[in-house]
Amino acid sequence: MLVLGIDPAPAKESVVFDGREFHSFFPKELKAYIQSHQEPLFISWDAPLSAALDDAYFSLTIRPIERFFNRLGRHAKEFGIPEGITTLGFSGCPHWTLSQYIFALPQLNDELQHKSGFELVMEHQTNLQNNKKYITEIHPALSMWMFLKEKLDNEVLFQNSWKYKGDRKKETLERRERLSAEMIFLAEEIFNLNDIVIRSDDELDAFVCWIMGKLYVMGNQRAYIYGSQKVGSFLLPYEKEVLETFTEYLQ
Repeated sequence: MLVLGIDPAPAKESVVFDGREFHSFFPKELKAYIQSHQEPLFISWDAPLSAALDDAYFSLTIRPIERFFNRLGRHAKEFGIPEGITTLGFSGCPHWTLSQYIFALPQLNDELQHKSGFELVMEHQTNLQNNKKYITEIHPALSMWMFLKEKLDNEVLFQNSWKYKGDRKKETLERRERLSAEMIFLAEEIFNLNDIVIRSDDELDAFVCWIMGKLYVMGNQRAYIYGSQKVGSFLLPYEKEVLETFTEYLQ
C-alpha cells in the first residue's frame, strides 16, 4: 500500500512526500495527481476532514479533539503543549477547502454531498485492507512535539517556544532545521531512508505526515488514531497518559 504524506494548501503549492521524494502541486494538479493513483493508497492529510455533527458535540466551528489539544486548554496546559503547536477549530483552518475540493470532506450533509471513494479512518484499527484507498487526518506539529519533547524540551532553543514556521526569524529557522534533522534521523532509523533533504516547513510537515502514515500502515505501536467520527480524530504518536486523559475528557 502506497503511503502519501500531504501538507495541503489552497492558495499555493501543496507538498507531497511519497517515501522517496517531495512533489509540489497547485490545487488542480494535486487533485489530478491523487486521482491518477489506482493502487491501494493511504493518505495522511494535514487538514480538517470531519466536523462535530453528533448531537452531544454538535458544532460547526470546533471539534472535541481540537478543544482537548488546544494549548490554551486545561489538559494541554497539564501536558505542557508549548507555543508554536497550534490546534485551531476546524472552521478556522482555511485548508479544509482543499479537503472539500478533492475529497468532499468534511462530510456535512449526506443528502447533498458525493463521496470520493476514499475511506475516512477516524478510529484506531489494525485491519486495513490492501485493496482500498484510505485517508486520515494528522497534526504534524503536535506529532513532532510528542515524539521529541523528552529530547528537546530542555534545550534553550525549545524552552520558550516550538515555533518552526510562520516567519523568518533566526530562532524559527533554527528550530525547523533541528526538527528536520531529528525527524530525518528517526525515519532513517525506522525505515532505512537515505538522502532526504528538507528545504521548507511545508516539506517538514509532509514528511512527518508520511512517517506517521507509514507507521500506522505497518501496524507499528508508535502510531495511534485518537478520537472518532463523533469527536474528530488525529493520527499521532501513541502516549498512554494522553489517550487515557482524552478518554476521560469525553466522558
